[in-house]
Amino acid sequence: MNPKISIIIPVYNIEKYIAQTLNSLLNQRIGPENMEVIMVDDCSNDGTAQIIDNYANKHDNFIPIHLTENSGLPGKPRNIGLEKATGEYLMFMDHDDCYASDALETFYNKITTEGADVIFSRYNYYFENGRITQNPNLFGKKKEIIVDNIAEEERLLSTAPAIWAKMFKRSFIMNNNIRFPEGMLAEDLSFVTQAFLKARGIIYLNYYFSYYYRIRDSDADKSTIRIRNKKYLKTMIDGYYHTYNILKKSRKEEYITIIFKDHLKFWLNCFMYTNATAEDKKKLLYDVSSLFKKIISYNVDFDEYSALANSISHGQFNSALRISELMLYYQKREDKLRRHHKKNEDKLRRQINAKKSQVAELQTLSGYSKYKTNNMIHRLKKRFKG
Repeated sequence: MNPKISIIIPVYNIEKYIAQTLNSLLNQRIGPENMEVIMVDDCSNDGTAQIIDNYANKHDNFIPIHLTENSGLPGKPRNIGLEKATGEYLMFMDHDDCYASDALETFYNKITTEGADVIFSRYNYYFENGRITQNPNLFGKKKEIIVDNIAEEERLLSTAPAIWAKMFKRSFIMNNNIRFPEGMLAEDLSFVTQAFLKARGIIYLNYYFSYYYRIRDSDADKSTIRIRNKKYLKTMIDGYYHTYNILKKSRKEEYITIIFKDHLKFWLNCFMYTNATAEDKKKLLYDVSSLFKKIISYNVDFDEYSALANSISHGQFNSALRISELMLYYQKREDKLRRHHKKNEDKLRRQINAKKSQVAELQTLSGYSKYKTNNMIHRLKKRFKG
């Protein structure tokens, strides 16, 4: 009997976190007997391979696949996992993250009840210091959105395209030949876009958080997150072109604005922070200029990035570099002021909480008695000192 759910995890050099990731699946309320976990090791050179083999030795439904050559990007390992999967439904996760203990059960019960092809939810950002934040709420007080197709609620295309925190009917994915593009980033954008365009039945749980996306210590500072190298930015461009061509081929150009506006703004922000040389930056701008020209032709407004986007689309790369440098200067100043204000806010918040605690204590009999005693002692000391 095939499992209900296949979970596919590309893994690479993640010995510090992989056990926590796999344990989050073992602890699923739906029961590990209802799933298979496919771990595709992208030629790790630390202890990761041994760890996933140990889990496979203890649990028959944990399946390790060891690639003999590093692919460098997650598209290929995910596709290999797809071909191996036998579950009725498919899920994905990153190798250092965790699912909430009821995630698989919640998704499975809802998607089977509604007969949908796709279900997904919001998720948490999990910081190493224990702090947890949530990804944005785009639908206000709506608890869930259920549509027959994406045309009924186009705003679903503006949600995060991350491949995790989603469940897909496997027969739907295989019958429509939906796969990850290999050798590029933004591969999840391409996969999710294809799925949304073809799905018959999409469910979004707006008030449920199924996933914990880990922000490691080295990424805790936003300025660190923004620093991307030349290869990262180039493979992102390749992924964006791939998704653009999917929309053109499907004759779904009406979705170009809602999909690309925020993604290309993100790319521009990363470009501003990149440590690439000036020559490499110009080459990146040349590579992406055609895409910006195409997207801008659909009257996409890039807000505060408009001047930079227009310079790139017109091939004015020296001007674009100057604009990006100015924007980076002012953004760093704003970040510095924001951190300063936050520090002061945190200090004020601590003072307010301390005062609240004092007031709460005074409202008790023992607290009031202690206050009166201390006040009398203070007055007597002041009197005799005088």
